[in-house]
Amino acid sequence: MEHFSFGLLADIQYADRPMRMGRYYRNALGKARHCMDAFNAIPADFCVHMGDLIDWPGQPDKGREALAAIMPVMREFHGPMYYLLGNHDVDAVPSAELAELWGMPGGQTWYSFDHKGVHFIALDCNFTAEDIPHQPGTGKWDDCYVSRPQLRWLEADLAAAQSDIVVLMVHALLDDIEDPHVIRNAPEVRSILENCNKRVVVFQGHMHTGHASVKNGIGYHTLRSVVNGRTRTCFWVVEAGPGGMTAAVYDSTRNHGRPTRRVLLEL
Repeated sequence: MEHFSFGLLADIQYADRPMRMGRYYRNALGKARHCMDAFNAIPADFCVHMGDLIDWPGQPDKGREALAAIMPVMREFHGPMYYLLGNHDVDAVPSAELAELWGMPGGQTWYSFDHKGVHFIALDCNFTAEDIPHQPGTGKWDDCYVSRPQLRWLEADLAAAQSDIVVLMVHALLDDIEDPHVIRNAPEVRSILENCNKRVVVFQGHMHTGHASVKNGIGYHTLRSVVNGRTRTCFWVVEAGPGGMTAAVYDSTRNHGRPTRRVLLEL
């Protein structure tokens, strides 16, 4: 694994509507720009948004307006930007449309890529128990599944991966906890990860307060949201190298705005 860094942020949830439940939707535009400036200053090799870029439940036209406003901000980052689908994204705009906008390979909403000795996997947890994609106005934030075709693909993708280091990214949680933010069939996903004979790190969004846990040697790391708080901004910079991975966790309301360090993987 070569030295490199990449940026992570989650739950921007931009929308031109009033604050609700501590979510300052309109302010998210400026906070996202602050994150892009920080990633460019490092500079990060690439960035990943962990899902819920917009938030207009059941209103595709409003969702498209929000995308038209936030996408130019995301494009201010000077490197590749990868996207995951979140429940608020697909509750506003059809997943196929988002996959095309965000350049997901082959229009498929789950994918993988390799970067400097690390294998990255992005999953889509926005399915029903019957493997039907959530549609605008029909999805429930606490009823998320990774589809069965995707589980089969995940097993095959891990088996074919050349790297022994894997970073898996998904919007909702895979932790072994009782919580409505957890993917309903998370045990199936965890079983695949635990039996792939690779070193795995998992990044997630969805739970706006953030979370962290370890299960059978795999760390599950949930980012705090961007949208919550009038001015608070939260993002991560992950630094990878021959010795492992660490994260610089930036949260403007903690540690006087200075990053805290989190060890993700030791080699």
